[in-house]
Amino acid sequence: MKKIVLLSLIFINIAYGFSYNDILLKAQASIFPKILLLDKKLNNKLINKEIVYTIVYEKIDYLTALEISNFIDKNYNGYFGKYPYSINLVQFSDISTQTEASAIYVLNSDKNIRKIVDIAKTKGVITFSYDIDNLKEGLLFSLMLEKSTVIYLNKENLYTKDINFVDPLYQIVKFIDKQ
Repeated sequence: MKKIVLLSLIFINIAYGFSYNDILLKAQASIFPKILLLDKKLNNKLINKEIVYTIVYEKIDYLTALEISNFIDKNYNGYFGKYPYSINLVQFSDISTQTEASAIYVLNSDKNIRKIVDIAKTKGVITFSYDIDNLKEGLLFSLMLEKSTVIYLNKENLYTKDINFVDPLYQIVKFIDKQ
């Protein structure tokens, strides 16, 4: 009986999508907006004088994206630093270069990452990823909880002259490359 229950739980998890670590999601939702504020050219990315923080998700991950949005709203009270913000929830299938975004946070996807990278390059915006493996595809930042909190930066994808961070950020991140 125990084996049947265990197998059922495994298959349910596979059938209904990726399983997210709640603590990691909250850590990323707390830290990524602060990293965004370290971009020296953030003013160039404002849309109608506010930051548009776009969360991109697969259809089955809508509730996770909504939970992140609510967590950010609860903890930031409408402002990232001195900048008002709005959160834009967009499915992978609906994102395009016309999608408003000052920064893009990507939940898990195994097939749509390249599309996001191309859009981010075109728009000159910073990308954040839930999954560190997506940095190999071209996204810029991820955060992992190891012995301590580690912020990873894909050095090969400081891809545009539109992104320029304050120097102290480079001292606290761990650089990775495609290998």
